[in-house]
Amino acid sequence: MSLSHQIARRVVALDPASFDPDAVKWAKNAIADMIGCTLLGARTATTEAALLPETHAAGPCLLLGRRERLGLLDAAFVNGTAGHALDYDDTSKSLSGHPTVIIIPGLLALAEAQDASGKAVTDAYIIGVEAATRFARGVNFQHYEKGWHPTATLGIFGAAVAAAVLLKADEAQIANAISISASLASGIKANFGTDTKPLHAGIAARNGLFAALMAVRGVNGSPVALEHPQGFLEVFNGAGNYDADRMLVNWAEPLDLLAPGISIKKYPCVYSVHGAIDAAIQLHDGPLPDSSNVSDVLVRMHPRRLLPHVRNPATSALNAKFSLPYAVSRGLVNGAVLLEHFEDAALHDPEVTRIMGLIRMEPHDDDANDYGAEVAVTLRDGSILRQTVAAPLGRGPETPLPQEMLAAKFADCARPSLTATGATGVFDLLMQLDTLPRIGILTDAILAATR
Repeated sequence: MSLSHQIARRVVALDPASFDPDAVKWAKNAIADMIGCTLLGARTATTEAALLPETHAAGPCLLLGRRERLGLLDAAFVNGTAGHALDYDDTSKSLSGHPTVIIIPGLLALAEAQDASGKAVTDAYIIGVEAATRFARGVNFQHYEKGWHPTATLGIFGAAVAAAVLLKADEAQIANAISISASLASGIKANFGTDTKPLHAGIAARNGLFAALMAVRGVNGSPVALEHPQGFLEVFNGAGNYDADRMLVNWAEPLDLLAPGISIKKYPCVYSVHGAIDAAIQLHDGPLPDSSNVSDVLVRMHPRRLLPHVRNPATSALNAKFSLPYAVSRGLVNGAVLLEHFEDAALHDPEVTRIMGLIRMEPHDDDANDYGAEVAVTLRDGSILRQTVAAPLGRGPETPLPQEMLAAKFADCARPSLTATGATGVFDLLMQLDTLPRIGILTDAILAATR
C-alpha cells in the first residue's frame, strides 16, 4: 500500500468521539488566536495587495475583518495571507511552522459554503493538525534546515486532509488529495522578512483546499507521489534525510495537539526569539531596570533558532520581526515587546539601536533545550547579569499562555477591525465553537462587529 494511502487510512480511522476534551480546548484556543491574528492583518498592505480585482469574484465566504465576501479559494488565500501578515499566529514544534493559519482559512470558507457546524470545523481542524505534524515528523528537522518553509510545504497536507474530512471524503479521495498536494507544495525561507512570507500561508491554505476539492471531484494523483524516486520525499529532503515510518506510527497516541502541542505567541515576532525575549524582560524587571550601563550582551540559543535571518539587526519594520538583536534590545530597554515596536517610527530609538549593536550570539548543542535561551549582560563595571529561560511562556502544554492573556491578545488584535463590544462577543463564540450549529453564526458576528 502506498504512503498516501497508508496516511489516508489513518485519517479515516480517527474518531472525533474519542478525542480528549483537552484537545478540543486547545483547538478552540488556537483557532481563536488565529482568527484574532487575521483580524489584525486584515488591512495590512500585503493583504490589500492579495485582493487582486482581476481574479477575485464575489462569493459566500467572509474576509475576516473586512466586508468583502469571495469564493472559497480566494477567501482561503486572502484570510491565510492576513493571518500570517504580522507573524503573530501560533506555531508547532513538530511542524517547525504555523499550522492553524494554513488549516483554518480553507475550513472556514468551506464551512460557510456548506453551512457546516462548529463541531465539524473543530474536528476537521484537529485531524488536519495531526496529519500535518505526522508528515513533519518524517522529514524534520532536515526539511526545515534545508531551507523549506514547513508552514507551507508541510502545512498544505494538513489543510488538504482537514478540508477532505469536512467534505466527507473517503480513503481513496483523501489519498488523492495528499498526492495532489505534493505537486502544489512550495515556500522557501529565503523569503523570510519580506512580504512574500505571509503569501506562503495564503497560497498553502488555498492549495490545500483546492487539492481536496479536486480529489472529491475525481481528480487523481500518483499513489506514490510521496515515496517515488522523483516524489516529494526525495525531491524536498533527499535520500537519507527522511524516515517515512515516522509519518505512520502512533497516530493520535497522543494527538500532536496535546504533545508537544500548539504554541501561542505572546510577542508579535518570530517564535524562535521568544525565549530570549522572556530572559531579557526578566532582566529588565529584575536587576537591570536601566540599560544605559550595558556594555555587552551575549545570547545563547540552539543553532536551529540562530539562522542567518534571525541574527541580522533590524533595518525595516518587517524584518525587525525576525531580528533577535532587535527583539532582545527591546526587552532590555523597554521590558516589553509590543505591536507598536514593529512600526517604522520605532526603529529609530537610539538606545535600542545602541544595544542592538552590542549583541553577540552563540549556539549551544542541547537538543532538549531548542527553544530556551540564556541572556548574559555585561555592565560597564565588568559585572555580569545572567538570565536563563527553559521554555518561553506559551510553549504549548509545557508553559501554556494563561487564558486571560489569550483573551487580551485577541482583543488587542481585533481592535483595528472590530468594535470592542463586538470583539468580546466574537471571542465568547470562539470559546463555544464546538457547540455552534452553524459556522455562519460566528462569521455573521464578525461581520456585524466590523468597523
